[in-house]
Formats: sequence, structure tokens, C-alpha cells
Amino acid sequence: MKCVFRRPFIVATVFLALLLSSAAIYAEPPKFSSSTQFLWGDDLLGDSQAIVAQYLRLSYTPDNKKFSVAGYGRLSKDFGSSSIRESDLTGRLYYLYLDYALSDTVSLRLGRQFTNFTGGTAIVDGATVNINKAGPVGITVSGGRDVRLGLDSELTRNGNYFAGVGVYLREVPNLQLGVSYVVKYDESDLARQALGLNARYFYKGIVSPYAEIRYDWLSKAFDEASIGVDFFPIRNLMIKAEFYHSYPTFDATSIYSVFAVDKYREYLIKAEYSLAAPVSLFAAYARQTYEDSLNADKYMIGARVYPNDRLTVTASFDYRIGYAEYNGFTGETKGKLYGFEVTADYRLRKDLAVSAGVQYDTYNRPDILGTNNYARRYWLGGRWNATKSIAVSARVEDDDNPNFSHRMLGRVAVEWNL
Repeated sequence: MKCVFRRPFIVATVFLALLLSSAAIYAEPPKFSSSTQFLWGDDLLGDSQAIVAQYLRLSYTPDNKKFSVAGYGRLSKDFGSSSIRESDLTGRLYYLYLDYALSDTVSLRLGRQFTNFTGGTAIVDGATVNINKAGPVGITVSGGRDVRLGLDSELTRNGNYFAGVGVYLREVPNLQLGVSYVVKYDESDLARQALGLNARYFYKGIVSPYAEIRYDWLSKAFDEASIGVDFFPIRNLMIKAEFYHSYPTFDATSIYSVFAVDKYREYLIKAEYSLAAPVSLFAAYARQTYEDSLNADKYMIGARVYPNDRLTVTASFDYRIGYAEYNGFTGETKGKLYGFEVTADYRLRKDLAVSAGVQYDTYNRPDILGTNNYARRYWLGGRWNATKSIAVSARVEDDDNPNFSHRMLGRVAVEWNL
């Protein structure tokens, strides 16, 4: 049996062995949690897949030491006939890093890790330094090999790098404010530069304005922005008003960077109210705008009912009309969609819970004239906490739409803490 591993996975295994040896020296074993999963059903091409996957997470935090260790990875094999997935045994390392406190205000994270800035995110094989007190601000600097993951393997090439720096305000009551800058290289060529800003202010628990904005320096465009406010005028009522802007940008080294794209903007207002009875009501309206004066309106209403501590039922209904909108002289129709979703969770016993749901949508697609399309999904699941450290969960669903006729998918997972 051939194994599809990459060099970083082998290096990480050696690193893990050294860490476990360190744990033995301190006579404090690391903590492990495991999830063994079996997934079956047809893939997106209609081929059968039967995947066995083993996920393993570890953490090691010795008492009175300046360091800790965390890791998470997966081994999997598809025993089906899928032409999408790799059929050999594959391994993937999501993260494996060492945290070390250099001082009371400076910490170091070394290894494979997820790094997150408003300007951009990445998985890197590298280092992050966090200075949580540099006068009135904190500073985070991160950089390393830019890890790019495919469906079954790593797609990282030589010269793929990521670096970022963020500065955030600290110890200012009720205010969160940060700015960041990130840069990416693709085979040593500059692929992306971006600036980010995030802010939120809390005023007496009544009003909370916020903003998150990203500017792509190479494209000279704001590629994503969310600006809004959360308002709590009375107890149990929340009102959200938000403006969202999206202008897709691509790495400068990508062929897609030469393609024309449209700006998308959405104006949203949403309200949620919890009644004295065990019911929450919510509703939302969004005005969606596209370039060339193409618009759509989306409405949503719903309710969440929890008559006791065992049962929760959530139901919602969506209706959208507008883009794409076509001229009646050509026989083309206005695009529209409406549908509903109902989910329920019920705890039979303290250690046993079941859940179920149904989703249904019907829609007109102007590129398929004179037809009403539909998409239906039904699912049933459950979870049994066999012991304090072992749990079993399962889910099966049936997808029925123009692309699939009763596509069955299932998953069984056994989780335990060691």
C-alpha cells in the first residue's frame, strides 16, 4: 500500500517523537483526543466513496513550565471508486506548534500554525511573536512557509512564503482597534499585499458599532468590507444593520487576476426578539446589488422554539427575487428562489441526543428557461456519550436535486479522550 505523505508530515512526526520524549522527562504525559470516522456515499461526480479517517489531537501543558505543545492531524484512505480523491493512504498535518513564554510580555509560537490577520490568513510553517504590551499597543508578527493544502495533499511549492504584522490597541475600555499588513510570495514572486483594519466599540451595552475592512494593495481596491452596528434598544431585542462589500481579487501570480469581476454589495437589517415564552423570533431583509444596475431583494423570517431543556426546534423561510432579471421579449424570466428549513434537537437522556432536519428550495434559473428547479435535503443524526471519555455520533442524509437523485451520504464517528 502506497502512502501519500509529504516531507513536512515526516518532519512533524520526528518533532512529535521528540516532544513525547520531553513529556516523559517531565513525567507528565500529554493529553490526546481521537476521532475515528467512516464516511460513505457518492462524491460530486457520482462515484462511490467509502472513507476511513483517523483524526488525532494532542495538547501538552506541564505545570510551572514556560512552554506548551499542541497538534492536530489526520490519516485517511478511500476504499471506494472515487475519481476525485486519492485512493492511497494519505496524511495531513493541520497544526503542530510549540508555545514558549520568553517573558511576561513576549511569547513565541514555533511550528505549523494558523495565523490570522484582518489583512489575510494562512497556515504557515514558521514562527509567530506576540508582544502583548508595548506601551499602549500589542504587536503580533508572523511569517514562514505558506502551506497550501489540496483535497488530499499539500500543494506548497518552493518560494511560497507568508508574512504579516498586526498592531492592536490594548487596555482602552470598551474599544477594540487593530491594523495589519500581510504579504505573500508565490515561487518567490510577489503575489499579494494587503492592509486590514478591524474595530468595535461597546457603548453601555446598548449600541456596538463595528467595522472590518481589507484593502488589496496590488489591485488598488477594497476587496472586502463589513461595516455595521448592533443595537439593543430593550431587553431581549437585538437589531443589526450592516453594509457588506465584496470585490474578488486574486494573487498577482494567478491567471485569474486578468479576469474581470463584478462588485457585490449588500445592505442588511436583521432583528431577533426573545419572548417571555420559550420562543425567539427573527427576521431579516437584504438588498443585494451588483454592477450594471442588477439588484435582488432577499427576505427571511423564522422562529426558534425551546419548550423545555430537552427540545429545540428552529424553522426559517427565505424568499429572494431579482438578479438575474431578463427582458420579457426574449422569453427569459426573472430569477427567484424561495425555500424553508426546519431542524430539531431532542435529548432523550442525559447521555443520548437525536437531531433531524429538512431543507427545501425551489428556484428559477434564467439560464434554464421555463423550468422550476428544486433542491431537497433530509437528514437524521444522533450522539451517545457512552462514558465520560467516549462518544459515538452518526448522521445520514439524502440529497435530491437536478444534479443528484437521492444521493445518500453518511458518517459514523467514535471520539475518545485519552
